Amino acid sequence: MATSGTYNFNLDIDEVIQEASEMIGGEETLGHTPKSARRSINLMLTDWQNRGICLWSINTTVVTVADTVASVSLSDSTIDALAITYATSVSGTDIALERISREEYHNLPNKNQAGRPTQYAIQRGRNNPTVMLYPTPDNSTGVLNIEKFNQLEDVDKSAGQNADMPKRFLPALTCGLSYQLAMKRPGIPMDRVQMLKANYEEKLGYAMEEDRERASLYIKPKLGYI
Repeated sequence: MATSGTYNFNLDIDEVIQEASEMIGGEETLGHTPKSARRSINLMLTDWQNRGICLWSINTTVVTVADTVASVSLSDSTIDALAITYATSVSGTDIALERISREEYHNLPNKNQAGRPTQYAIQRGRNNPTVMLYPTPDNSTGVLNIEKFNQLEDVDKSAGQNADMPKRFLPALTCGLSYQLAMKRPGIPMDRVQMLKANYEEKLGYAMEEDRERASLYIKPKLGYI
């Protein structure tokens, strides 16, 4: 038997809402349901990023830092930085910087000390993170390569728009939306709501487990001496 030979399956937001509503069962409600469902999807995508790093949201940004510039503000869509390297036009070699805590940075006696940066701290504000470098760069053409992860894009319409995620997360998205809508729809038995929740958590767990780095992990303790 022949197969399709295509790999185009996807669901736009309208189809995700329809699939989730069918999972709930009972009489389908209209009116404000699409708007309410989009709001639930955006809350759910935000919750996913509280549970772990979504690999597809990672990218690298390059920032040129002048001498005496001790901090760099990242974009509003940035959640946090994973790794930072520093290079100058003279050496052209990326040197990995060590991340320290805000407390360690706060306790540095001379934060304006000039030199090649070796450490950084992240201050995560309400809207965007700030990278604080130590020592302060002493080269006017220093370059930071910042591996960062971003917020997932908003869902703001139903037709002709897909959620900002790989297709392998569609089962988790549809099951999660069915659970969210069931909690808001009157007349849904509590045992069915709990069943939809368990189904969602199972599907999301599978997807999160699959969405991981395949490289070997080595853990090295950081030893201190008194």
